[in-house]
Amino acid sequence: MTRLLLFLCLAFSPSLSAAPFWIWPEKEAKGTIKFSRSFEVPQNFQSARLRAAGDFASIRISLNDKWIIESPAFGKLIDLDVSTKLKPGKNTIRIESTAADGPSALGLELKLTGAKGKSQLVATDLNWNCSAGKLKRTGKLALEKWWTAAGIHITETDDYNQWEEAKTAKAGADPKSFFTQPGFEVELLKNSGKGEGSWISCAFDPEGRLSIGREDAGIWRFTFSKKGGAISKSEMINRTLKENRGLLYAHGALYVNANVSKGIYRLRDTNGDGKFDEEKLLRATPGGVGHGRNALALGPDGLIYAIMGDSVQLPKDGGDYTSPRRRNQKVFRPNEGHVLRFNKDGQLPEVFCGGLRNPYGIHFNADGEAFTFDADAEFDMGAPWYRPTQVKHLTRGADFGWRAVTGSWPPYFPDHPDNAQPVLDIGKSSPTGVKFGTRSHFPADYKRAFFILDWTYGRILAVHLAPNGSGYRGRAEVFLRGRPLNVTDLDFGPDGAMYFVTGGRGTQSALYRVRYNGPQTQPPAQSEQQVARKLTSHLLRVERKKAADLSVNIPTGIYHQDPLIRYTARIVLEHKKQIAFIARDRDSFITLATAQSAGGRSPYLLDKLQSSSLISFSEPQLLEMINLFSAQAKTLKDAAPLRKFFPSKSEAVNRQLALLLIRLGDARATGIAMKRLREANTSQDKLLYLFALRNAEHGWTRELRREFFLQLAAARQSRGGRGLPGFINKIHKDAVSHLPEAEKKALAKDIALKPQLPPLPDLSERKLVKAWTMKDFEGELKLPPTFTAGSKLFNQALCSRCHRVGNQGFALGPDLTQVGSRFGARDLLEAILDPSKAVAENYQTHILTLTDGRILAGMIVPQLDYRARSLLIAPNPLDAGKTIEVPKKELKSHKRSAASLMPPGLVNTLTRAEVLALVAWLQNGGR
Repeated sequence: MTRLLLFLCLAFSPSLSAAPFWIWPEKEAKGTIKFSRSFEVPQNFQSARLRAAGDFASIRISLNDKWIIESPAFGKLIDLDVSTKLKPGKNTIRIESTAADGPSALGLELKLTGAKGKSQLVATDLNWNCSAGKLKRTGKLALEKWWTAAGIHITETDDYNQWEEAKTAKAGADPKSFFTQPGFEVELLKNSGKGEGSWISCAFDPEGRLSIGREDAGIWRFTFSKKGGAISKSEMINRTLKENRGLLYAHGALYVNANVSKGIYRLRDTNGDGKFDEEKLLRATPGGVGHGRNALALGPDGLIYAIMGDSVQLPKDGGDYTSPRRRNQKVFRPNEGHVLRFNKDGQLPEVFCGGLRNPYGIHFNADGEAFTFDADAEFDMGAPWYRPTQVKHLTRGADFGWRAVTGSWPPYFPDHPDNAQPVLDIGKSSPTGVKFGTRSHFPADYKRAFFILDWTYGRILAVHLAPNGSGYRGRAEVFLRGRPLNVTDLDFGPDGAMYFVTGGRGTQSALYRVRYNGPQTQPPAQSEQQVARKLTSHLLRVERKKAADLSVNIPTGIYHQDPLIRYTARIVLEHKKQIAFIARDRDSFITLATAQSAGGRSPYLLDKLQSSSLISFSEPQLLEMINLFSAQAKTLKDAAPLRKFFPSKSEAVNRQLALLLIRLGDARATGIAMKRLREANTSQDKLLYLFALRNAEHGWTRELRREFFLQLAAARQSRGGRGLPGFINKIHKDAVSHLPEAEKKALAKDIALKPQLPPLPDLSERKLVKAWTMKDFEGELKLPPTFTAGSKLFNQALCSRCHRVGNQGFALGPDLTQVGSRFGARDLLEAILDPSKAVAENYQTHILTLTDGRILAGMIVPQLDYRARSLLIAPNPLDAGKTIEVPKKELKSHKRSAASLMPPGLVNTLTRAEVLALVAWLQNGGR
């Protein structure tokens, strides 16, 4: 069954493209433009990854006439595994696109990887068919680093707790053991000595000296020798301020964000003797100290920007550029991560943006735009409301939606369409300092890069960004990595080198320098697309900043195509007491409706929503409308216009409609949500539908209720953060509380069900029939029309020991419920008879070598809590419930084997008719 796990290998067509180009019709075209390309996919490919982007254009993509994803104009980079969408033989990819004002173009690549690791691309070029006539190329995507960057990936074998090795270390890690990008070299300049403390921040002063903030109290200053190769002088320049996370030299002073001292301070040398003799508290910042007072940055406007975590209280004085209507929302807390800006004397304080969790760093790029790297909520890992670590573009008035309420119930969904959107999801990491490479001597791509520090995994990531309207999009890669390398902050020195420090939580600290010694090459000339994009984006950023003017009565930005400009104008509109509702198109309608919705429920607004024609709305627009109805609707009648969209081809729409319609008492939605639960491909999606259904009052049958509790029991196999078991328990408690007493008695066994490995079947009467091979099934494969014995055969062939179909089995390997919709009968049969012919990466055998010399082989059991200290490896697929716990710190090396864990010959005790009956049962999803 592993080939289901796993995807067919490819004999590639010689006509496929070598690299993607930006393409667009030569002649101007209005309305929807259609692009298409066909390609051959023979048997046995292992994986297929699709990446796509529209530049000033929306894109809607389908494979084999099945819609897969839609991105609006100015949307993010699309990056998807589409292995399950392909089939042997002819495949066709189609794109529907609509231009926005600007240099419109689209680019796409579909990377097909064979069993031996060979790959080839299906990519946009002049050979694509286009409904608007002849195509032109406006640039090669391979010239753009944000497209070609390798990406980042943390696996189950990566040790989140490796930072603890620095607790007992006597010195910083040896740079010779580090991974770095080609051409860069790292040197260890200084270890923290006795009494020098653990280091958490750093900044160069105007004279080229490096100041380092201590975790306990005080600030060090290191002077370098004239040749820059050694530290010639060390001195303590402050002893009183505690836990100095933010250091900034500006306006002839040193500004300090002192976390434990709970304030922003200014240090000045008033007599010119090189010592700070004046220490002044500019602003007290009450609140906790966990997610506390973090970095400082000097903005292009000459103001100072301080970034705070969600332990710090929002200020009660000064201005606030975020929406004044936020306090009317259901979820509001007086403390949240935010950016506070003020002048050189600490006066005229303003909340620049909010809704952050625990961003440690803040910095401005060459365009004068601010960015940060924000933390996740590890408690929620594995839940559908979990938000990963993210790179965020900080704009005036932005609200990223986080409130300090993790662990609450009902769960808090921090992400809504009306929030400011992140630039990039990073995933598993622990954010600390950030800096753009603008002042570096690095090559052009890295001079423009946004360097972000990951404390726990010991990484410096380079985020390569490209303008995207008035905002940005990008992709990250690992720039540097070591162990242990608990990086806390970085800065660029007068020599153009990167300097970074390690430390935190009382660990051994060190100072390192990164220099580029590779060949000096000229960056390639920018393509036509890049040049046009850069100019247009500059103009749009100017428009966005104009749209933030609070003195304008009716901000015209609400009618702009750029979503970030509309967002900025909407926040300004929400500062007004009266909102004129004059929409010109769907986007301005949504913008104006969202501004009104922020003030609370409105019969007038509900009438507007109900009278809108939703049939032509795009997926992103429909999601925004669902969000608006969620805020306005009290009854099912209120949300009636949405019922026709459930179910939708879009799983994102299905998830949101399930939450809304079931809450409003839609009996029809219960059955649809149960079907979506049954067919969900991820544990997070399954948990979302379980959550949505837990309070459903209508639309149940006895069998649907039984299936609900079976699915809920299976969900207990999911692994995640500390909150996940409690979330599942609360779903169970709520669901039981909504059962009539008669149902509680009838379903008592199902309600009490716990996940367990199916018992071994009695095979004493079974004897070897034949060692079946594909040669025994040559010719037409006729499946039986009835296959009632399929469920029993699924157990007898021991498939249920590792796989689940519907509610039957144990999900160590892939869930096979929907496998019949993706694979033909012959493909299923071959996967059963020859499981190692093609093994998907997720289900390959892992071979672990431990520090004590032991070698273990098996399948690593996924744990959504990436902070787990141990791996779980299942060495025997026929006894999947038994796992071996391996501490990650004892892992010496790790590799994958092409062999499947699934042993061959499991159906050799079945007759030919029984083998075909099993295949037919799987094809029909176990029904």
